[in-house]
Amino acid sequence: MIDKNKIMILCKVVDNFGDIGVVYRLARALSDLRPELELSLVVSNLESFHKMASQIDPTKKIQNFRYKNATWKIIDWNLEVENGNLKTESGKLETENDTDKLSTFHFPLSIILECFQCGRPDWLEEQLFSPEFMRSVQIIQIDYLTAEEYADEFHLLKSGTRKANIKKIFFMPGFTEKTAGLIINEQLAVSNEQSGAPASPSRFSPFRFRSIPSQDEGTPAAGLQSLAHPAFKIFFFAYEDDCSAVVKGIAEFQSKMRESHADFTVVVYLAEGKSSAPFEESWKNFNSPFKIEKIPFLQQEEFDYFITTMDFLFVRGEDSLARAALTGLPFAWQAYKQDENYQLVKVNALLDRMNEYFEPKIFEPIQSFWKSYNDYENTTKSAPLTQMLLDSANQKNTKGFCNFAQKLHANGNLAEHLLNFIDALAL
Repeated sequence: MIDKNKIMILCKVVDNFGDIGVVYRLARALSDLRPELELSLVVSNLESFHKMASQIDPTKKIQNFRYKNATWKIIDWNLEVENGNLKTESGKLETENDTDKLSTFHFPLSIILECFQCGRPDWLEEQLFSPEFMRSVQIIQIDYLTAEEYADEFHLLKSGTRKANIKKIFFMPGFTEKTAGLIINEQLAVSNEQSGAPASPSRFSPFRFRSIPSQDEGTPAAGLQSLAHPAFKIFFFAYEDDCSAVVKGIAEFQSKMRESHADFTVVVYLAEGKSSAPFEESWKNFNSPFKIEKIPFLQQEEFDYFITTMDFLFVRGEDSLARAALTGLPFAWQAYKQDENYQLVKVNALLDRMNEYFEPKIFEPIQSFWKSYNDYENTTKSAPLTQMLLDSANQKNTKGFCNFAQKLHANGNLAEHLLNFIDALAL
């Protein structure tokens, strides 16, 4: 009898934190829905995973990970396995008499989530496609997030493998009801019945004024002390690039707001990473026109909370894009740079999905800045960013972002759709 509670999730880390961020988030969402699931996460870069979840020991090839009431098995992608036995650092083989770690390789493989076209580690490939392996296995390919139309077309599209008993199907995240939707974790799933808004927008969030405890005896984490100060708070997380236009746009926004509100203050919270240095450099070149605070690397649950306390978000890649879109807060997205400026295709596709939720006059600066911000062949324009920020501060574009977020919540939780699909499988 196939045990559908046993699910293996594969993640080959390409982007330092983007890939593992989505996989960790998916595992959390699955366990939140069904704590009895036995999840095994096979990850190629445990150092990156450790940054997100401090329990992870990057030196261990196989380890248990406790998440709430669930226990996951964490497995290093780069294992060396011979005849079902794990090779140690010394080159010797561990046998089942020596350790119980090897049970991972012998559980009834039936459900494998292959994330972002990552393929499979050698030891798993050998097991699945050996002549002796005849058990039915369903590989579910969790693909990249995109607003392009092909996400609708590819969702639940069957694909082949080189063995009849190993089946494969596409499972597409997306922004429409024809896709699997987005991963919605517990904090975002809390509804606000009075406003009808999604749970996480800053102005509706029940978490807005809580302080985030550090791991050091519950004191505020470094860099987060001024969260409760009255200011327009901007979170900045981007790829390494020139930030002159962004800094100029924010500075001009603050100046224009001070024409009617003399004490108006902007605080930019810089995420730890390569983008903070060019931002700081541009900020200094403009004579430090507004306040900045550096944010240490946050555990995923802390990050999810933290962005809900902001008034405007700069996000990049896939995971932080999905988080921003679900909060209902105004945001600007920087897509991963691709050859021949192809990222603009992805940006335009998302803008097309969002357009209907905004008045044309309000959407114009959003569209203009997003396109300029993601056009790596031309200089980013600061004026549309200034206008976008003004519209955010004056509550002119916030309804559109909230309505878009409501639609994404209404599409449902990718994790729940995934479990429903697995339940219906005939294996």
